[in-house]
Amino acid sequence: MNSWLLPKLKDFPTSLPGEGAVRIELEEGVPIFRASATVQTRIEKLLVKQQEANISLEEEQELDFYEEIDDYLSFVN
Repeated sequence: MNSWLLPKLKDFPTSLPGEGAVRIELEEGVPIFRASATVQTRIEKLLVKQQEANISLEEEQELDFYEEIDDYLSFVN
């Protein structure tokens, strides 16, 4: 019997929509949880802004929260 623990998230980004943040795809009979297109667009916007060195501390924290959510979804998948 496997006994693994899900990681705990500190918080959600304030921009994370309450509904439609995650979509479920079926791959070879296995449900896979992925960030929605809306969330991916927000992350891409923040990453571009980060590359241009114009990111605020709040946006940096938002990116960190999204990274934690991505790690969480990877663990669940």
